Amino acid sequence: MKVLLYGVGVIGSLTVHELCHAGNEVTVIARGRWKEVLEQQGLQIHAYSGNKEWTDYPEVLGEYDGNTYDVVFSIMQNQQQTEIVDTLACVQAKYVVLVGNNLQSEKMQQRLIDYGWNANQIIFGFQTSAGVRHEDYTEVITFGTPELTIGHVSSDVSDKEKEFFQQIFATSDMKVTFMDDMQSWYRCHVAFILPIVYLCYLHHCNLRTCTYRDTKAYIRAGAEAYDFLKSIGTTIRPKHEDRNFSGIRGLLLTAVMWIAAKTKFGDLVASDHCRNAVTEMQFLDQEFNRLREQNPSFAMRTFDQLRNMMPTWEQLHQEYDAAENDTRAM
Repeated sequence: MKVLLYGVGVIGSLTVHELCHAGNEVTVIARGRWKEVLEQQGLQIHAYSGNKEWTDYPEVLGEYDGNTYDVVFSIMQNQQQTEIVDTLACVQAKYVVLVGNNLQSEKMQQRLIDYGWNANQIIFGFQTSAGVRHEDYTEVITFGTPELTIGHVSSDVSDKEKEFFQQIFATSDMKVTFMDDMQSWYRCHVAFILPIVYLCYLHHCNLRTCTYRDTKAYIRAGAEAYDFLKSIGTTIRPKHEDRNFSGIRGLLLTAVMWIAAKTKFGDLVASDHCRNAVTEMQFLDQEFNRLREQNPSFAMRTFDQLRNMMPTWEQLHQEYDAAENDTRAM
């Protein structure tokens, strides 16, 4: 199938690889130095675990060529997705898939509908991988088999749509999971990661210096965030994920987070990403706190304590924006 993809960062790189692996005709939009790298040497990926390396050769364009595609993927940070919606709306394709953290999925869908897209053509998703993009290759870490979770804003995909997305990733290593409420899924995911973000910035993007007490505070803050979401009527997605913050599951999650924080796994998954994505983290923080206006009296003591202990967003931009701009320039 013909696939167009915007956003060849870490997540986008692995998605391109899996799409190529499945035999699709893949075209990517890239600019600047990164476009030159892709044109000259292909898309090179180094896997953190297993010492695997892949090189793929998608077609590389600087802008949309006006052709018709079976599907267009946009794999970007939330605030970047907001900026590119108008561009995506002009692409001729059966489906558009917006992949990444997204607390504005409902608004983005409406913007696309205003351009003439049907709601059934608009898919939202999230891919479970992480890593860092270097000057001429991408280093990726996956949590076992890479997984792409997709669905509509507040409904499951149809059997026809499931067949389509299973087909474009057939013979690849990508596991495709279908979700019945991506808006709730996104909210729950952000509730899970924001306390980690706050701890990461509190420790100057070096989680190896966090204490076991910090890890236990994360568990309490995460539990508060999920309880808040339930208080405003958000459906927990995946189902029962809030149970990971209490009882035996809570103890297990505490141990896993503590171990991960002390390894390169934690560096790639959290520290490096926070260092290179201050704008995205600030955007998610602001959007989550807008959600809190729906129930302002709900107490989130540990969550707020972690948030208030980290440097201000202005200070974080001063410290890390150079690294973030270097990544964008590539």
